[in-house]
Amino acid sequence: MSDKPNGFWGWALTKQADRNMLVFIVILCVLLGGAGLVFPSSGVPFISEIPFGAAVASFAAALVAVVATWPLRFLLRRRIGYYSGKDDTQ
Repeated sequence: MSDKPNGFWGWALTKQADRNMLVFIVILCVLLGGAGLVFPSSGVPFISEIPFGAAVASFAAALVAVVATWPLRFLLRRRIGYYSGKDDTQ
């Protein structure tokens, strides 16, 4: 049995994936922070000032959390045979 990752989520199981994901998040945060400095927020209403704005934002956040469980399950689950007898011998 090979330990080489395969399948659709195989890229996330490589050694370099953690670093690449962290670099992507850092770049995204820097870009969003820069956009907040460049584009003025005057004239844009706060989300709670819009009718049903907070409810829609809360529903969207809950929906993202529920939908995100599917890919997270594939990233975090153990491979078949993880708890085999060969690991118990000492």
